[in-house]
Amino acid sequence: MSVIPERDPEATEKLPPDPIQRGAWANPRMNEVLHHFGKKAFARSAACMEFEAFLKRIGAGGQTCLEIGTYQGITAIILSQFFERVVCVSVDESPERLIKRDIVKHLGITNIDFHDVKDNARKRHVINSLEFDFAYSDGDHTHDTRDDFNLVRRCGRVLFHEVWPIQPSVWNLVHSLPPEEVTFAQYDCFAYWQRGDLK
Repeated sequence: MSVIPERDPEATEKLPPDPIQRGAWANPRMNEVLHHFGKKAFARSAACMEFEAFLKRIGAGGQTCLEIGTYQGITAIILSQFFERVVCVSVDESPERLIKRDIVKHLGITNIDFHDVKDNARKRHVINSLEFDFAYSDGDHTHDTRDDFNLVRRCGRVLFHEVWPIQPSVWNLVHSLPPEEVTFAQYDCFAYWQRGDLK
């Protein structure tokens, strides 16, 4: 059983006294995470720029979202506001050092399920057993991009992170899809693929 850490006294010491009104931390959940857990909760998180705005722009929503690669669960928290259920599957080297479950418990969120798996074979097994109508692919971009896409493409709606030339596996995959089926984020390295028959 996990114990929720006490508020980090250093978490707020350098934050502005006024409430944040724009950007990712204007979201009350993100603001609470920042103030309670500090900046460390946002390490490696894609939620710090236009993640939520892009979800709104593409009309994200539905029954179940599958997230591959969740780390501290920050993007899962945002996704949980758009979907009835979010299922996160991650292969992490040291899942015991992650505080994602503590964060979600602190926020009182009940529609996120975390599955920490030891390897890609187990990840494949879990994903193949699931029904989902949207996927967010943010796993091991260097090694697993193509395999992860093949696992989730059946849903017809996939959001990619790290779509930029320094991640050639993601960049090349997204640019191999029919251009009329792909929407790119304005400022950040996100791209959304929606299969043509779903438009």
